Amino acid sequence: MRRCTLAIVTLLAAGCTGLPRASHDWNPLGWPAKAFAFVGEAGANSGWPLVRETGRLLGAVAELAEAPALAVEGLVTLDAGRLGGAAQQLAIGTGSTLTATWNVPFFVMPGGNVDLARDVDLVNQALAVLEQMPSRVWRIDEHDPRTAIFPPGTRARADGQNLIYTVPGHGEVLQAAEANQAWNLLQWTFDTDFPAQERSWGFVVRSVARWDAMRPRQRTATILHELYHQHMQMRQWLLGWTAIYWPAYQITFPFTGWSGHWAEMAGPHAAGVVDRALAGWQLR
Repeated sequence: MRRCTLAIVTLLAAGCTGLPRASHDWNPLGWPAKAFAFVGEAGANSGWPLVRETGRLLGAVAELAEAPALAVEGLVTLDAGRLGGAAQQLAIGTGSTLTATWNVPFFVMPGGNVDLARDVDLVNQALAVLEQMPSRVWRIDEHDPRTAIFPPGTRARADGQNLIYTVPGHGEVLQAAEANQAWNLLQWTFDTDFPAQERSWGFVVRSVARWDAMRPRQRTATILHELYHQHMQMRQWLLGWTAIYWPAYQITFPFTGWSGHWAEMAGPHAAGVVDRALAGWQLR
């Protein structure tokens, strides 16, 4: 038992890569999770605000519901990977469900959907550039242990106005974007003009018109910067616990600013590596 527990902890500490995220199709304990996931994805892709937020909640519940199915499979087959996957889905699903539940009442705040799909070719071009670039070019400092920004082979496809990334070892990740009046008001109040702010499902912008007016290169870099926040920080590093991410972000930001912030431009988990790597990128 001690060896099994150690194996699970070790697998989770490795960044949750390569662990099963879904139970076997023939396992009836996993069927409710797959049903939630199917309905949730359809809702999350909807342009209707309340339906969209409800879909995200069902998607999070689906992740949580996979935990017992994976645990039973792991116990029956004595598969440490499936037991690790069960622990992973329990952590991610719990954190994601709490976040999604909190977000549902705020469906009245978003504006229109942002069309990310039109930039899918540029996103894939940029991902290929990131893969080919030596880590010494983009790493924050000598203490940055990362050898890749995203897992090699990460690519996107269009799905309505959204993007779905296939991330080797991590599964599929849906990224959406919306205009948000609260974010717009916050920017106006503090006289700032950041292009976007991350969310567990993607990101928000000030308005669709402002986003559309950005140069394609800037939109692409912003999409991948926000994907790093969404997936590599929130989901992989913090296992879906944005309830930890946002207080840690907001409390430290006034003391560090954007350029010195651990989530943005400083430290071994900073999303700023995307900006550094694409600084000299020229569109083909």
